[in-house]
Amino acid sequence: MTVYSDFAGAVTEFRRGQHDRWHRKNEDPDSTISFDARVEAYRLRGVALHALFRVQLIASSPALIHAAQHAYDLTHRMHKAADRGEVGAFGTQAREALEHFVKLAASDVR
Repeated sequence: MTVYSDFAGAVTEFRRGQHDRWHRKNEDPDSTISFDARVEAYRLRGVALHALFRVQLIASSPALIHAAQHAYDLTHRMHKAADRGEVGAFGTQAREALEHFVKLAASDVR
């Protein structure tokens, strides 16, 4: 349960960091704040990737691993959004994918 919970927390923080990165870049792409947000998003990506690897090591089903990978991938692409609406849609898709992972993980730990 700890591994699955840690993954959900890491992807949630990664998603928040991706939102921040996108907004700071669109406010002023050459600013120190934008640079710092990008660096923080990279750090959070590393934390989320580490958590994904842990899920891959202990998950009992390929479907659970796929759900985790999908949530990570959707979160990873958020910074590439073209506009505010798209970043919001990407964020929603990533959140829904993470919720799907959590439902599968809950069944796995019971």
